[in-house]
Amino acid sequence: MAMSATAIRFDDGEKDWIQSYASVLGMSFSEFVRNAALDKVEEAADIKAYNEALMEDDGTRYSMDDVMRMAMEAE
Repeated sequence: MAMSATAIRFDDGEKDWIQSYASVLGMSFSEFVRNAALDKVEEAADIKAYNEALMEDDGTRYSMDDVMRMAMEAE
């Protein structure tokens, strides 16, 4: 996958703080910031999908026994 460089501005204290934490985790500054940003976007997508699923929820609930029986019948 091709990667491109992006500039993000931090004041020195913020950068040092992030770098220290990234180092404790054995990560580079860039790797830590990239992962943190991607985690945030993934979390937002998960919340959106959850909220959409709630909107479609008709209130039907199944017991674990029912779920197991349906799974066995589907095979």
